Amino acid sequence: MELKIFKNSESRIFYTFLAVHFIVWTALGLVRTVLPTDALEGIYWGSLADFGTPKHPPFFGWLAYWVYNIFKSDLSIYFVSQLFIMFGFIYIYRLGKFFLDETKSMLGVIILEGCWCYSYITCYYGFNPDVILLCFLPMIAYYFYKCMYFGKISDWIKLGLLMGVAFLNKYQTAFMVVPMFIWALMYKRETFKNKFFYIAVIIALLIFLPHILWLIKYDFFPFMYFEGELTANSWLNHITAPLMFFVMQLGLIAGTLLIFFITKLKYKLQIDFSGKDKKDFWFIMLLGYVPLIIHLLMGLVNGGHMRARWGYEFWFMLGITLFYFVKDKITKDRFIFVTKCAYIVMFIIFLALGTLLSVEKNYRSRYPVPVVFNDLQKFWGERSDKPLKYVGGYIEWTLPLTIYGESRPDCILDTFGYKNPWIDEEDLKKTGILIIDRTQEKVINETRKSCPYLPKDYEISPIQYKFFVHNFWGQPREYTVYYFIVNGE
Repeated sequence: MELKIFKNSESRIFYTFLAVHFIVWTALGLVRTVLPTDALEGIYWGSLADFGTPKHPPFFGWLAYWVYNIFKSDLSIYFVSQLFIMFGFIYIYRLGKFFLDETKSMLGVIILEGCWCYSYITCYYGFNPDVILLCFLPMIAYYFYKCMYFGKISDWIKLGLLMGVAFLNKYQTAFMVVPMFIWALMYKRETFKNKFFYIAVIIALLIFLPHILWLIKYDFFPFMYFEGELTANSWLNHITAPLMFFVMQLGLIAGTLLIFFITKLKYKLQIDFSGKDKKDFWFIMLLGYVPLIIHLLMGLVNGGHMRARWGYEFWFMLGITLFYFVKDKITKDRFIFVTKCAYIVMFIIFLALGTLLSVEKNYRSRYPVPVVFNDLQKFWGERSDKPLKYVGGYIEWTLPLTIYGESRPDCILDTFGYKNPWIDEEDLKKTGILIIDRTQEKVINETRKSCPYLPKDYEISPIQYKFFVHNFWGQPREYTVYYFIVNGE
């Protein structure tokens, strides 16, 4: 009996494409010998079993920790990363069917292969809050549409649950609330008199409440991270920061735009901006692009450093938008052509990123944890008879030691000047700590920051240490770093 999802040959092509995408981008991560820093941070944050982290709410950390400790494999992190992206694709397709026919809805997903955040992100960042939002934001948009047009209590409950968990994952979910509010104010004002709406709000708040209480308890110190990121160094930053963010977003979506315009030129597709339903048009425009405009305005006002990945999760409407304005019917030949273009883009990104990961001699992807950990254990053993329990310094060198190291030492996290809620200072005094960083000055600064109890005249003399990083082909690169050991009492 034919599976229900395979309604026609296009649907077979669509689901085959999704399967290939999933396998390719999950497997490529195995070229690395260590997980990306974002994934390592999440695993460690989750191990703290707390309702907050130094940067984000706790959901991502909990999930990363549970997945990694259940399966005990780096592959599990890449797998769950692409699993979220797959569910995101499915909901983009389902959302697209509110505005497009079946074929265009599928192409609205396939064409996103040119947005390299759906592929590159798994290999380069592993698993992080952005990946989770790549799934949750299309789901939120989908159930928001259903609530606005059908109003079932089950949809309102799902929307409340999704919003609560999304907020518990990343604060930027708030950028999605703004366009939802504007659209409801424009076309569905009766929503604000609907008891189901308030049930959804209460559900979301109850899910997020433990984190709010945690923030209050610790004086909202995670917001210090964003304050540091968004603080301008000069007046020029107010222009260059949003401009660079805009350019980086264009680079992100360039592949998708290229596939679309090649298809348009080949088949002379007609673009029609007239005769569109205003409610649908503004639903797509507001939910798809207002969050990105908010980012640009934020950069214009604050002028601080803006990371390109802050915009990644908000491009889920791009494919839907492009095909929403295509007047022509998409025939099977046209469908196959777009899919072939997407495969070509997939191959190009795979080849470029795979080559980079295999030839680079970078500690971020090929950190020799067993060698470094054994050496540091040896240095520690020469100075102390206690086990190595705490490491501090450069997070990209200490986190791998914490996750992969035999004794799993605790990592000192940057709490931006606030007291670290996860470290018992009295225990730290008794046990001691090993600090490792890139320069002697950084080791001295990190030692003072990690051990504020040390007297001002305490002598800190960092020791040079060298290790080699080998690429996939065995070619070495030498790194010179520095470490210092603070003995316990």
